[in-house]
Amino acid sequence: MNWEGYHDVEVILGKVSGAPLLKNTRLPVVAITENYDAFLEEGSTPEEALFETVNCYPEIGAERIQAVLEYRAAHEPQFQS
Repeated sequence: MNWEGYHDVEVILGKVSGAPLLKNTRLPVVAITENYDAFLEEGSTPEEALFETVNCYPEIGAERIQAVLEYRAAHEPQFQS
């Protein structure tokens, strides 16, 4: 997915191999989205998956994680309703 338009993601060559990261962190955005998706695949509801994903990254906070997931849902065709 192209995260270029999202305000809270940055790509810095040489930092975590140039992966899209949450700004001011070393956390790849894909780590958030893949964890969320994994919880869904295990049978969690979207609310439970969000809660569990936030528990994986408590330093990031629920609002930032929710915003990443909402951005993906709005911009990646397979996640649009």
